[in-house]
Amino acid sequence: MGYRHEPDEILEAAVAVAMEVGIGAVTFAKVGERLGISDRTVVYYFPTKPALITAVATALGAKLVQVLDEAFGAQPRSQAELLQRAWPALTTPVADRIFALYFEMIGLASTGQEPYAALAPAMVEGWVEWLTPKMRGSRPDLRRRRALAAVAQIDGLLLVRHVLGADAAAAAAREAGIRSA
Repeated sequence: MGYRHEPDEILEAAVAVAMEVGIGAVTFAKVGERLGISDRTVVYYFPTKPALITAVATALGAKLVQVLDEAFGAQPRSQAELLQRAWPALTTPVADRIFALYFEMIGLASTGQEPYAALAPAMVEGWVEWLTPKMRGSRPDLRRRRALAAVAQIDGLLLVRHVLGADAAAAAAREAGIRSA
């Protein structure tokens, strides 16, 4: 029957393509070419481009979750503590590339392009939902508002980092009370 590729192997190749050329440039053909297989093989495991892009975005998010879980620790923390712990973890070369792809997806979503227009709100909501239990507070609604504010602040600082550079973002972070590592 010949060699069959595993979905994880194809996803890993798709993530690598996205990291190299951008998420908007990911195609079945480029993923297949990277693995030396037919694009039809990629389609077998990821039948639509939205399915492939969603899987890539989910895999990139999982990488960030792993980094942030290590930085945050197990106990709930204040918004300021979480921002302080997140900033150094999110200002690495790997995180920079992942956030470049994140901002690319947000840009494509803002122009109404699918699957990004559907994916972007789900991504942001997913981050807020993931962060909410990590926030200190007695009421779930308060923890959610704090998580939303933290996501907005971090995304803003990372946007400054990507548009104006690391020095400008570091200065903005210091002004917001976040120390660089």
